[in-house]
Amino acid sequence: MFFLQNRIMNKLLIYLIMLLAALLNSCGRKPATTMPDKGNDSIYTRSSIYRISQSDPERALALVDTAEMLNLLRTNHSSLEIMKSIIHFNGLGQPKIARYYSLKAYEDAELRKDTLAYMTNLINLIVFCHDSGDFAGCIRYSSEGIEFIHRSGRFKDEEGNLVMHIGMSQHALGMDKEAKDNMMRGIAICREAVDREVCWSNVQHLLYTMGETMSELGEMGDWQQAATMIPDLLKTNALHEQLESEAPEGNIDMYRFYTYAQCMEIYQHLGNRKLADEYYRKCCSTGFVNSPEGLGFIVRYLLWIEDYPLALHNIQIAKRAFLQNQSNEISLNKLLVNEVEALTGLGRYKEAADVSHQIIALKDTLFKRQQRDDAQELAVIYESGEKDRQIQKEQNEKRLLAVLVMVVIVALGAVVYHSRRMHRRNVSLVRSVQEGIACRDELLQKEEECLAYKAQTEMQEKQLEELMHPHEDNPPSPDATEAETEGTKRSEESEASESGEQLRWVLHEIAVRRLYLQPGITTKTMQEELHVPASLFGECFKEQTGRNFSEHINSLRMDYAAKMLTEYPNYTVDAIAKMCGIDSRQHFHRLFSEHLGITPSVFRKSHIMPDNDGATK
Repeated sequence: MFFLQNRIMNKLLIYLIMLLAALLNSCGRKPATTMPDKGNDSIYTRSSIYRISQSDPERALALVDTAEMLNLLRTNHSSLEIMKSIIHFNGLGQPKIARYYSLKAYEDAELRKDTLAYMTNLINLIVFCHDSGDFAGCIRYSSEGIEFIHRSGRFKDEEGNLVMHIGMSQHALGMDKEAKDNMMRGIAICREAVDREVCWSNVQHLLYTMGETMSELGEMGDWQQAATMIPDLLKTNALHEQLESEAPEGNIDMYRFYTYAQCMEIYQHLGNRKLADEYYRKCCSTGFVNSPEGLGFIVRYLLWIEDYPLALHNIQIAKRAFLQNQSNEISLNKLLVNEVEALTGLGRYKEAADVSHQIIALKDTLFKRQQRDDAQELAVIYESGEKDRQIQKEQNEKRLLAVLVMVVIVALGAVVYHSRRMHRRNVSLVRSVQEGIACRDELLQKEEECLAYKAQTEMQEKQLEELMHPHEDNPPSPDATEAETEGTKRSEESEASESGEQLRWVLHEIAVRRLYLQPGITTKTMQEELHVPASLFGECFKEQTGRNFSEHINSLRMDYAAKMLTEYPNYTVDAIAKMCGIDSRQHFHRLFSEHLGITPSVFRKSHIMPDNDGATK
């Protein structure tokens, strides 16, 4: 039984080590994606990716994908989705795809633990929904953002912006009355924030909200109400200009231009040429007017005052700039429409017709781009789902590998612990066997001494008897006859004990003369060798030894084999088996394991060699 356990544990230990090596090798395998050079790790940072998100959005997306697959950004999955949404919106002009990634991040429960990241993404999601035409979603997420602000007591400066987006979306859905109420409420909330703390962010939020509200009122056709807001708009812009030290570079000039342009457009639609001209000149005094966006904005005013040459000049400049940025086809389309009007006003009808053909072609391009964007959105959703499944699969595999490694390590520990226990048991067993053999050898030596002493004593008694009664030929006296009769009776009574004494002598002879080492030894050979009756090896033998003759011989052989294994470490197991009178290796192993519980090789390994001081080590 112990032998079987030993073999099982040894094999199990080998299998577990092989399994652990295979698992560790699996954990250490490189991913399919090529690992980037360490020297290029600096490009896999948020700042570097955001820096190229507008100038090179395709490369920015590729860096995010690589960083996601190789876990280079040390961030959670939601942060990567937010980065993708910003790149698609700012760099590629794809609000639908941006909304998809932002919504994925929004639905991640882990993101809600980071309230700043959650609120930032929620605001982005609201903008993406509005720009992609999902006005119902814009209203829903804006309402959730407002509720979150009220519940958390944070981000109060964002509440006005969210309320304004609700109003803008309501206007897009034809709910003009509700839209006006919410936009005005948004302005009031932003003004309260400025009253609490005058800082650039609060003033910028108020200025932006007022400008968007006035634009929405203009689209509703309520230019008169928009005009009533001009004094507050100018006052807010003046306060905004005082905070130039806090604002990003170019921000003050941009908002100054849009403020004047807003006033110019309102007075233009109200027919107030004087005030419109005044704010037109103020627009031209800003640096932002030279940008493509600025030129495109004032073109409408130039066409209104029928300054077609200057309008056409500005259109050509803005057109060249927009053509370099092919993602802005919508702004280019507006410029082309204005160009047709300018050319028509100048009487250049053939050129106007050519530009009209460009508009038709551009509309086809815009339609195709819309179809492409829709198809790309579906492709992104599919690829993102596949990538998520791949990442989830890899994470599950890693977790499974980790669990398997832990299980194998625990199993290895259990096997090693059991093996150490077995080794200690084997060492103890070998020590006990050695002590038992030593005791038996000592007992045999004492028996030899006793037998020799007994024989010497009997010889001395005989010699003494001869000295005391020399040449005694007289017949025995009556007393001698009586003594002989009593001796006969004693002989009959001790006849049973004599057979036991004879069996002890046989056992002694077998042990001392090592008759058990003879190959093929049987009871018959012992009868002939020792001249004893066959009856000694029957019931009497089993009663005396507790086992039959064959079992006794095998026990002596295995004890002798154990002694040889420890005294002659250079002898092979086969040689020792033959020394014990056993020719079959398998038979020897079976007998040894049944007798001592371990194999001959394990017994030899567990042997404790005595050192010079007689101690064991």
